Amino acid sequence: MMKRRILLALAVLSCTGSLLADKKPVKVGLADITAARQQRVTRAADKEGVKATLKYEKVADMLTPRMAHQAFPSGNGLVVVGGRTTGFNLTKTAELYQDGTWTSLSIANNHDGAFAVKLSDGRYMVGGGFSSAKGVGQSRVTDIYNPQTRTFTAGPQLTSARAQGKAISIGSKVYVSGNWYASDPTLDYYDGSAFKAVGEMDGRSNPYMMTDRNGELYVLSAYDTQGQSFGFHTYDDGSIGLRADMYHPTTGETQYFGFPFSSQVCPVALPDDAKSTDYHITYNGNNSYLMLTKTPDGNRLYMIDTDEPMVYHFNTFDIPMKDDGGQAITWRGSVIANESRQEAYLIGTSGAVTNQTLHVISLNYDTDEWTIASASGFKHNLLTASWTLMADGRLACTGGGIKDNTDAQTAVYLITPPTAGMGDGDTPDDPSTGGPKLVVWLKSGEKVVYELADAPVTTFSGSQLIIRTNKAIIPYERRNVLRYTFEDVVTKGIELMPGERRVEMNREGDEITFRGLQVGSTARIYAVNGTLVEQRKVTDSQPLTLSLKNRPNGVYIVKAGTETIKVMKQ
Repeated sequence: MMKRRILLALAVLSCTGSLLADKKPVKVGLADITAARQQRVTRAADKEGVKATLKYEKVADMLTPRMAHQAFPSGNGLVVVGGRTTGFNLTKTAELYQDGTWTSLSIANNHDGAFAVKLSDGRYMVGGGFSSAKGVGQSRVTDIYNPQTRTFTAGPQLTSARAQGKAISIGSKVYVSGNWYASDPTLDYYDGSAFKAVGEMDGRSNPYMMTDRNGELYVLSAYDTQGQSFGFHTYDDGSIGLRADMYHPTTGETQYFGFPFSSQVCPVALPDDAKSTDYHITYNGNNSYLMLTKTPDGNRLYMIDTDEPMVYHFNTFDIPMKDDGGQAITWRGSVIANESRQEAYLIGTSGAVTNQTLHVISLNYDTDEWTIASASGFKHNLLTASWTLMADGRLACTGGGIKDNTDAQTAVYLITPPTAGMGDGDTPDDPSTGGPKLVVWLKSGEKVVYELADAPVTTFSGSQLIIRTNKAIIPYERRNVLRYTFEDVVTKGIELMPGERRVEMNREGDEITFRGLQVGSTARIYAVNGTLVEQRKVTDSQPLTLSLKNRPNGVYIVKAGTETIKVMKQ
């Protein structure tokens, strides 16, 4: 394989460096995020943010104290895996939180400082980590969790032993990169059966893993495998770019990309538990990634659009660096995005470790509205805990430490992020009122509303229902969706035709009942390809029921009177 760049020997670790003129990295531009927006909504508090009280629930403690572990959602529950436990020792354990109770899960291997990645079939792979206590050595082993059976099975071994690596799933493929105090010359590539080494990488620890619409992979970090500052490239115009590797799966080649970061504006290190899906969003139809940086004046949030490619900074969003008492706030390196709400969550703490105040910022990355919600009285360092977004939209905070790697904790908190732009006394706009809308009903009880003015389109891809609007692309796991419907398709304020009545539709299981249909009208069910599968004529004023009971699973279009809905049978 050929690598289109300068020899690795010239990959200096200083804050500035110069590469040969004919080996310059492709330069990525920098722009204000507002320039990329198709639409912008502004409130009076938009520039300075809103303050609120953070809502949270302390739930049952984990069975094992742990930190530097992995955590990910499983249905409406949560799985935690590995990490280090009391005395900086390894723990070959995993456990499932479901319905208020923790249950121990059997697992074959240790995973302290490991990566986790969701596979295309809904399973999770956890891999690598330190091979011995006290952060010594690296591991090649992986384990795969099946949420259907709630079991772990041993997975394929990595080609390189890794600790503090990261992974990304691109379709049915998985790529792994990164290491700690060991070489990191190639990517680990998993095709569903075994890992193999591909590409040529500069060694990095806990790197950002990003992809574009073509399946090309970007690997980016400010730190090498020993935690030292990574090399930068100086262009002819004096601008500086942080070097990233870009791997082309179709050719097997790796090339440089120069991102507009430097020793003055540098990515904050990702924590061990960060996953590429945490900070990924779809913005204006493009793959984008949220990145927290440190600057001489504090922290700033950036968005990397890999489909452009372009880097945007949120120029109107000044991240608070002190709490109301004047104490410094330390912000966690990983941003967690909630695409269904178009919100990004930043997690920070202030005060003494044994009496911490927790701060969660909720930023609407489409409108710049944001709220910082705070709560005090936490007794250990929540920045060393593992954080993940639950299926119900809450943030799960598990474990952590007090002062070092020897005192892992069992505490678990479920945090309710604030609504961006809303304070304690504010009431969010009611999405159930207004014009026509698409409503997604989740089995968790959540109701997600999309205005038809945003042009929502529904498609299916594998196990996912995907809602595309002119603002965002939001995927839902089909197993979590009860149904989705079109509502208020008759615009309010328009006079009905003589004899026309509004129609009520209700669905109970596989039965769809209509009330208010005009006698003589017809109710019809179509398959998603447009084939008529059932129709019934209204002969009297009684409710009319259509059934999907004997139909195969899938999506159906139901039309009756002035109403049209799409329903899903599972």
